[in-house]
Amino acid sequence: MAFTAALRDLNKLNTFVRVAQRRSFTQAAAELRTRPSVVSKRMKELEDALGFRLLNRSTHGLALTEAGEGLFAHCLEMLARLDGYVVDRRNLESGPYGTLHVQAAESYARSVLAPLTVKFAKSHPRVRVQLVVVPDDSAAAGDGVDVIVSGRKPATPGLVGHDLGAVPHVICASPAYFKKAGRPKAPQDLRTHNCLVDPGAKSWPFRNASRPLLVEVSGSLSSNSDAVLVRLALQDCGVVRVPLYAAKAALAEKRLEAILKASALSPERMSAFVAKATRLPAKTADFIGFLKASLGSR
Repeated sequence: MAFTAALRDLNKLNTFVRVAQRRSFTQAAAELRTRPSVVSKRMKELEDALGFRLLNRSTHGLALTEAGEGLFAHCLEMLARLDGYVVDRRNLESGPYGTLHVQAAESYARSVLAPLTVKFAKSHPRVRVQLVVVPDDSAAAGDGVDVIVSGRKPATPGLVGHDLGAVPHVICASPAYFKKAGRPKAPQDLRTHNCLVDPGAKSWPFRNASRPLLVEVSGSLSSNSDAVLVRLALQDCGVVRVPLYAAKAALAEKRLEAILKASALSPERMSAFVAKATRLPAKTADFIGFLKASLGSR
């Protein structure tokens, strides 16, 4: 089968795809480990060979022409088919192997994912798991990450989520605080207590006859870190609502006491976000299946 001469040069096509994705010769050159002048030269040669312009260059940056947009779409479609074949063949012949990059918030990674990844690694000796920790309030997706475990979808486009189930929460305080301030007997009683809150969630959800009841709470201290909120509660500062995993040890040691167990709601859910693809690498698919089975059993 005869091909247009320009389409035989996969190096130039790969360079074009990088430029189209980044809209920058400099960024494309950095990814390709070459110089911007080399990238510019390849683009000029590709355009000359094709016989039409792919890029409009100006002081404001790079923009794809209509023809460039069309070629870019076809390149992505072609690469997706090739990637699907490679993944399918690798899964068939090699099974799960390689390095799996997993990103999660610090408190969840420490309390939940760390012990689970140990079990996963033991049952998958050919997979190396790299657990990347980000701040608890971060929703950014790091470069080269295979799986992002988060309670909210990252802003990065092209990701799909796999539900891992609800995240149980607990409302608790220290025995000393309850002795000093009294023990709330109903959700509405929390309005008169010093509640240690996350600045982004000043209402706590509870079960109600018809629809969830949201109780506005406030207090003298707040933090976006579950670990910090637990530490403040242990210092007898007030009542907190945190994920159960963040307070589990202190509850078991009776340094914190849970209240309103029957009425507290946990609408929060955790998901594993991965790049949208027809087929996932075996290491990624196995890890997501392992998380669903492990967290679902809880």
